[in-house]
Amino acid sequence: MVAIVFPTSTAPGARPGEGSGRLINCYAEPLDAGARAQFARRRAPGLRRLATAGFVGCRGYHYFNGDLYVAFANELVRVNQSGSNFTVTTLGSLPGTKRVTFARNNKAPTPDILCTTENDTYVIHQASAPTSLNDADLPQAESVDFLDGYFVFGLRDGRFFVSAINDTTISALDFGKAESHPGGIYRAICFGEQLILCGPNAFEFWQNAGNATGSPFSRSSVTPIGLASTFAIAGNENGFPSLIWVGDDNAVYRLDGGYQPTKISTPDLDRLIEAVSDKTLLDVTVAVTGGHKWATVSGPNFSWTYELATGFWHERQSYLDDHWRGVCSAQAFGGWVIGDRTTGDIWLLDPNYAYEGDDQFMQTVISLPSAAFPNRTSIPRADFDLIVGQGLVTGKDPIEMDPRCLISWSNDGGYSFGTPVQRSLGRLANHRMRITVNRTGLAGPTGRVWKIDIADPVYAAILSGSMDGGALAH
Repeated sequence: MVAIVFPTSTAPGARPGEGSGRLINCYAEPLDAGARAQFARRRAPGLRRLATAGFVGCRGYHYFNGDLYVAFANELVRVNQSGSNFTVTTLGSLPGTKRVTFARNNKAPTPDILCTTENDTYVIHQASAPTSLNDADLPQAESVDFLDGYFVFGLRDGRFFVSAINDTTISALDFGKAESHPGGIYRAICFGEQLILCGPNAFEFWQNAGNATGSPFSRSSVTPIGLASTFAIAGNENGFPSLIWVGDDNAVYRLDGGYQPTKISTPDLDRLIEAVSDKTLLDVTVAVTGGHKWATVSGPNFSWTYELATGFWHERQSYLDDHWRGVCSAQAFGGWVIGDRTTGDIWLLDPNYAYEGDDQFMQTVISLPSAAFPNRTSIPRADFDLIVGQGLVTGKDPIEMDPRCLISWSNDGGYSFGTPVQRSLGRLANHRMRITVNRTGLAGPTGRVWKIDIADPVYAAILSGSMDGGALAH
């Protein structure tokens, strides 16, 4: 028997035939020593619907004191929870359709909440429509954030303005400027103890120096890696430990602290990002579920998710789509809420929910090629080690009570796959189920690639596989 090797991180290659396996809507988690496999490939967290608003196109979230503020196209709503029920209240007009940023200060007893859009900066109210900040000393900002008592507004021309301490008033003299590199500022982000001015060619790191005039912040370091676009960065959300962003060189970077980022993307992802001509179509969404910290980088036709602990990537695709519907996130209601790119749905990212709303959520694993180039090897049998017997006692029959998987194979390096065969994953407690495929014919001169698809909404984990056919080199 020869091992069928499944990937731990997706690597499709520039073209089929040169990759080393793919993970779509599933991720590899290391198992403890002594387990029957080194890794389990589990379905990625699903999207459970919390509420639906009568507006579309999520632009941003802010959560405070039990209220989730959600910016949609031209509208702002508030979502709150009572028991297991969620109530959506329309607050009023928030002009604009592009992404927004929110920030909140420490004013007592009631903090100020601000929202910066492409048109203006607005004051957010709990029970009424947003109102313009209407401060003539503040030019149009790209973003707003909060640090050390100050609202910080980033401007495209390279300046950043700061508010009075725990207030919304702004002086025309209270500003600093990013000047180490040309290009201005795409985003001013507060992370840890630092204000980071993210420009198209560099990141400037500023710290609170207690300056008596102008900005209280002074520049402490510069990193010559820029930001691709305003919302191609995330991780400053409450509850997330790292900044993740798409750089000006089409690579993805991670910053846990200090000044030196780490490149985390692979050449496959770099190529996808490079092919996006309009970088404003790139975004990053972060979340935490089940001890896993996720950062999803999305473009117009791809979404790749990075797991911080392992450094592994997997691809994410929504039903009948080539990328993920999820955009924007916030830690709220005991978990992480996710917005929807096109609908008014407000989602909870749920590792125990095997759907996206009402849509199926297919997990796909494609193996590394098993090749003995240029020889063609007969493969009379293949066995696959999956966690079986996870059907439900009650539910949709057969997809929940008697779940199945689909197994197919490619003899041309992954360019094309044959008609899949269906195999049972076992009803509840049927833990002796074996998943075997017989008489699979000859491998091609480039070897054999296997694919397992699981759409049925039960727990499913793919561990390993093996096949007859002589000793093949990997």
